[in-house]
Amino acid sequence: MSSADLFAGWLPPIVIQRDEGTANPSNEERIWLPMRSSSSATLLHALVSRDTSVTFRRQLRNTLRHDPALCLFTAAKVVQEHERGWRPIAGQWTTKQLADWWVRHGAEIWDGSAFLSCPDIQTGESLLQRFMRLDQHFQTLPFSRWLLESDLWWKSAGLCRRSSICQSLHSIRLIDSDQSKSSSESIKHASNQDAHVAFGKVAAMVAERERLQGEFSDSLESVRRDLAKQLAYGLSHEINNPLANIATRAQGLIASASGPQQADSLQRIVDQSYRAHAMIADLMFYAHPPEPQFISGFVAKDVVEKVISPMRPSLQRDAICVDVDVPSSLKCDGDPNMLGEAIRALVLNAVESIGVEGQIVISFEADSDTNRCVLRISDSGQGLTSDDAARAFNPYFSGREAGRGLGLSLCRVHRIAELHGGSIQLHPALIGCVAELSWPMHA
Repeated sequence: MSSADLFAGWLPPIVIQRDEGTANPSNEERIWLPMRSSSSATLLHALVSRDTSVTFRRQLRNTLRHDPALCLFTAAKVVQEHERGWRPIAGQWTTKQLADWWVRHGAEIWDGSAFLSCPDIQTGESLLQRFMRLDQHFQTLPFSRWLLESDLWWKSAGLCRRSSICQSLHSIRLIDSDQSKSSSESIKHASNQDAHVAFGKVAAMVAERERLQGEFSDSLESVRRDLAKQLAYGLSHEINNPLANIATRAQGLIASASGPQQADSLQRIVDQSYRAHAMIADLMFYAHPPEPQFISGFVAKDVVEKVISPMRPSLQRDAICVDVDVPSSLKCDGDPNMLGEAIRALVLNAVESIGVEGQIVISFEADSDTNRCVLRISDSGQGLTSDDAARAFNPYFSGREAGRGLGLSLCRVHRIAELHGGSIQLHPALIGCVAELSWPMHA
């Protein structure tokens, strides 16, 4: 038998303070003992459930009785518990006392970050080989002498003989609480044949966590939209009318402007007024969108060209090249007007990211494997981190922090995707970003 067959990994570290009475992490020493494969199911059960039944306690006792490393680990933890409470340590312990410790603490000692400092593969293999020989040796010893002979394990693990743990364990005699039971019953309960029960509990916990996360996400999205709706209605009533007055007055003044510079300034006022109005409209759409008007089999390229054609003069002025890679024969299902709005918003987002001199590629395809229409818009603008891409569709996220003018228009795109039973994702690329909008071919 190899160490890989006998051991499944490492038990949590036993943390020793080099300087007594201090709690400085830099003065900590971590002692590692191996986890027997045959004990893993019992430990997993202790982790995922606070089982206090007689059956599980008996299973714990028998697991301890057949696993020297686990027995020593538990004894060391009990010693530390007594030392922290300034309690005297008895001259003999039972497997019942050790099992009770796991019932109390089995669900709280597994700290994933602690295992970042466990022995590496090369060091760990040689250490596990020594532990395997010790395990084989201890199986031949009387159980009552395991703690008395524990120096052999602590030396291999790197624990100084002068430590309080070593000194305390030297004087403790172990007693098997089930020594009156038959050996066949003991072996039966020390087996790993019920691992499926523990893994079933883990699977149930994962499913429950995912369910709760889904409910939380749905609740959060509902609250977010309610807040957006309240904000949008308030902005619509309080700001849209003043914006319209500002834009109208500025347009009227352009004709009587004293020169090109003043006319440009007035035109910027008009443009920014319309932009603010569009932002409010995007927020209103996100909070309370209209029902899509689905059309079956519309020509995808016609929708793209209808959006891009009016934009080409300004794109050429900014030296931004737009390549449209959409087959003329490609047909999709959905609301062409809404999808056109989504394409326009994504293209404008790409333009704002590029500034001047760049490239935008629009591609459209029908994925027969998934029966979905897939629209991709890639640009050569500023990049986007994975975190910012994940938050880009939150109306309260500032795209300026991400280096791109994400804005409320992407919230509109997200809602259009949802209304079509689809999804929108932003993928950071080596250069720029790729927006991918997909929805079912038969809406």
